[in-house]
Amino acid sequence: MSDIIKQTQTEQDIKTRTSVFQMFKSGDEISVSLIQRKCSVGYFSASRTLENLVKDGLVELIKGTYGKML
Repeated sequence: MSDIIKQTQTEQDIKTRTSVFQMFKSGDEISVSLIQRKCSVGYFSASRTLENLVKDGLVELIKGTYGKML
């Protein structure tokens, strides 16, 4: 991938992640489809955002594509 595409993806990931933090509070259930609707992003971006939040310990994975904000 070119550097421009990687930079654009990284910027979009940061914007999506920031939006998720602003929209959801502790204890809220969150899903890939909810991130898609609320942040106006595609499935891949929403899925990657949820995976990164789980990996960073900010969301507890409940099942499949559902999680809970910690």
